[in-house]
Amino acid sequence: DGVVLTPPAGSAREQTYPGATVALSWTGTADTRLARDEPLFADGRSRDLPWVTLATDPVSRWSLTLRPRLVPDEVGADAPAPAVQASETAPFWTEVGERLRLRLPAGTPAAADPVGLEVARLDAVLPWFAHDALVHYLSPRGLEQYTGGGWGTRDVSQGPVGLLVAFGEHEALRDVVVRLLRAQHARGDWPQAFDFYARHRSWQVSDAHGDVVYWPLLAIGDYLVVTGDDTLLAQAEPMVADGHATEPRSLLDHLERALDLVEASRIPGTTLPAYGHGDWNDSLQPADPALAAALCSTWTVTLQAHALRTLAAGLEPLPSAGARGAAVAGRARRIADEGVAAMRESLLVDDVLAGYGRVDHGAVVEHLIHPRDRRTGLTYSVLPMIHAVSADLLTPEEAHHHLALIHTHLTGPDGVRLFDRPAAYHGGPMEVFQRAEASTFFGREIGIMYTHAHLRYAEALARMGDGPGLLAALARVNPVGMPERVGSARLRQSTTYFSSSDAAFHDRETAGRDYGQVRAGTVALEGGWRVYSSGPGLYLRLVRECLLGIRERADIVEIDPVLPPALDGLTATVHLFGRAVEVAYRMGAGGCGPVRVSVGGQELAAQRLDNPYRTGGLSVQADELRNLLGPEAARIDVEVS
Repeated sequence: DGVVLTPPAGSAREQTYPGATVALSWTGTADTRLARDEPLFADGRSRDLPWVTLATDPVSRWSLTLRPRLVPDEVGADAPAPAVQASETAPFWTEVGERLRLRLPAGTPAAADPVGLEVARLDAVLPWFAHDALVHYLSPRGLEQYTGGGWGTRDVSQGPVGLLVAFGEHEALRDVVVRLLRAQHARGDWPQAFDFYARHRSWQVSDAHGDVVYWPLLAIGDYLVVTGDDTLLAQAEPMVADGHATEPRSLLDHLERALDLVEASRIPGTTLPAYGHGDWNDSLQPADPALAAALCSTWTVTLQAHALRTLAAGLEPLPSAGARGAAVAGRARRIADEGVAAMRESLLVDDVLAGYGRVDHGAVVEHLIHPRDRRTGLTYSVLPMIHAVSADLLTPEEAHHHLALIHTHLTGPDGVRLFDRPAAYHGGPMEVFQRAEASTFFGREIGIMYTHAHLRYAEALARMGDGPGLLAALARVNPVGMPERVGSARLRQSTTYFSSSDAAFHDRETAGRDYGQVRAGTVALEGGWRVYSSGPGLYLRLVRECLLGIRERADIVEIDPVLPPALDGLTATVHLFGRAVEVAYRMGAGGCGPVRVSVGGQELAAQRLDNPYRTGGLSVQADELRNLLGPEAARIDVEVS
C-alpha cells in the first residue's frame, strides 16, 4: 500500500532524528509503479541514490499522502502518525486567507478602473502571500533550497515579525522574539543564520555582517511597541558561548550586552558603525580587508537609528523597566542620535546620501556610490535613501529630493533598483566588492532589482503620504496581472512571491553593456527565487499598517491610512483584538490624514500622530475602540481629509 522511508545510515538526518520515518501512500485512477532511482537515468540503471520514484499512466486523479514520524518518542508507541487530509487543512487556509482582505464598493467596475483593478489584484494575492510568509516562518527553506535552510537573523526579524504583526498574533510574535534571544552570542551579537528548532541548535552561521546585531533589537522593540508586554522583562533566556548555552539572562542583560558590542564596533574616532563583513547587500563585501576596516555603510546608520529608537520607544513606557530599563532606553537613543548626527555631517554630501564612506583618522575622506565616486562606477544607492525617509532622518525638502533621484535614476519598469547600474564585472579579479564583481549569475542583488528593497521604497512612500504611489509600488511586484502591468515581464506563476526580478541577459558582460535596455523595456524580465523570503511577511505588514493604516500599539490603535483618493468606499477586513474587524474608508482629496474615526456612528476621541512630512494619522484608545466594537458589531468607519 505504500513505502516507508528512513534516513540514510550515518547521515546527519539520522543523528538528528534517530528512528524517524516518513510513510508514503497513494491512490489514483491508474496503477502506480514504485521504483528506486532507476527511472532518473537514461540507461535505467540505479546509482544507489536515496530517491523513490512513482510512475503512473496518464490519470485524471491521483493523490499522495505523507505520514511523517520524525520524533517517535514524542508521538507515543509505534502507532503510525495520523495522515492529514486536505479536507482537514482547508479550514485553516480559509481562515488565514481571510485575515487581510480588500473589497471595492458594490457595483464598482474594477476591470474598467485601473486603481480598482489593482485593488482587486492585490486582494487576490494576499492569501497566497500569507501562505508564503507562513512557509518562511515555519519551514525556512525555499524551492531552490530543498536540501535545507535556517532562519537568517535578518529574515526572521522582518518576515515572520511582519506576518505576525499583520495578523495580530502576539503570542506567536513573543515566541519568535524569545527564540531570537536564545540565539544571541554571549559577546553580544547574533549569528548570520541559525535554526529555530532546539534539536538543530548546533547548526548556525556564527559570523555576521555589521548590520545583523540591529535586526533582533528592532524585532524586540517592535514587539514591545505593539504589545506593551512588560512581562518579557522578567523572562530569562540563555545566550550562546562556544556552541553551548550560558546561564539564563534577563532581557535587559541581553540588551546591554548587544549595546556594549554596538559601541565597541564603531569606527575608531567616530560614532559611525563599522561595516565589518558587510551590510544587508551580501554582494558588497569589500575585496580589500583594509577597505572593509575603514568603511561605513550609510544604510547601516539608518538601520541603527530605526532599530535603537524603536527599542527605546518600546522600553520607556514599561512600568517594570525601572531605572535600569530607562538607562538602556536612553543609551539606545544616544547611540542612534550620535550616528545620525555623524551621517548628516559626513555622509550627506552635495545633498545626496552616499552609499558608503571610507574613513581615515576619524574623518570620511571618500564617498562611494555617490556622484563624487571615482572608484566603483556607481552613482546612487537606494537603500540609504529610502530608510532615511522612513526613519524620519531627513527634512521634508531632503526627502522629496531623494525620492526624485530614485524616480529619475533608480526606477525600472518592474520596480526600484539597488543602484543606477550593476557593479562592473571583471571576469574573476575583484577590485572593490567581491561577489558583485565576480558572480557570473545575474539576478537577485547582482541584477539589482531586489523585491525586498522595492517594498522598503513603498514604506517610504507611505511615510510621505503618497497614496497613489504606494498602491502602484505594491502593485508593481504583485505577480497577479504582472504581464499586463509590466510589458517586458515574462509569464510567471501568479500565486507566489518572487524575491527579485531578473533581466534575462545571457551573461554579466552583456548585462553591463546593455543595462540601459532594462529601463527601456526591451529586455525580458523573469521572476527570481520563489516563496522563501522575508518579503511576503513584510508585504502583508505594509498593506495592514501603511496602506490601510491600522496599527496596534500597546494601549492605543493608530489609524493612519495612505490610500489613493479614488478608493472612496473601500472596505477592508483586518484581524484586530483577536477577531475579524471591518474597516470602511471615506476618502477626501488628500488620501491621508484621517479627520474622524467612529463605530456605529459614535466618534472616538483621538490624538494626532506626528509625521514630519505630512499630516499624521490619529490614535485612539484601544479599550474604548474594543468596547464600542462589542461582541457582534465590528465595523470601524474612517473619514480621511
